[in-house]
Amino acid sequence: MATGLLIWYLISSIIMAVILYKPIRKLIFVQMVRKAERKLKKDLSEEERNKILKKIIPVTAFIVVTFSFIFNKILIHNSFLSK
Repeated sequence: MATGLLIWYLISSIIMAVILYKPIRKLIFVQMVRKAERKLKKDLSEEERNKILKKIIPVTAFIVVTFSFIFNKILIHNSFLSK
């Protein structure tokens, strides 16, 4: 890969990960809270919700960064390198 293309790949992947982080964190958080509430058959307290939120931060970061780099790799390969 050319140097300019590599820099573009890294920057665009990081920007994409930053943009996707908050909505994906919210999506995972809502799903985990609903699952916990169904399992316990009661509403969760703020403390329990904060525990879940702290627990999903690294998982969300891993998912978003991995997706961003793979998506951009496929996009750049199909757009620029397959010619």
